[in-house]
Amino acid sequence: MTLSQSLCKSILALDDSIRFVAVANKLGTVDAAEYRTGLNPLLTKEETKQYAMQAVTRASLREDFTPKLGRFEYSVGKYSNLVRAIIPFEEGEEQTYLLLSFDVGSDAVKIIETKIAHFLADAARKY
Repeated sequence: MTLSQSLCKSILALDDSIRFVAVANKLGTVDAAEYRTGLNPLLTKEETKQYAMQAVTRASLREDFTPKLGRFEYSVGKYSNLVRAIIPFEEGEEQTYLLLSFDVGSDAVKIIETKIAHFLADAARKY
């Protein structure tokens, strides 16, 4: 199991409302992905690849405003069938992105700030 696969599994286990976790590189290529057990994904694998590329592209464009707005920490989008989020983080010296989806009705921001951010900070200290 790769580090990215292990990371996805660990984050998926942090909260029952997390549907999907993926790690994508700075080009939007998915290195690893995990779905919640028993989940019927809303997108095909090809659609998920396309979503990852678009999400990373949008996130990287936000970095242009870092000098004035500060570091981009995460973005959350609510859809009628799920909640999506993207979190940039460094894996080693590489800029990577964590792509997540949550059940509708879950408090994605709270989960990101109280569980996922702490997990990523702890993981960064270990590696």
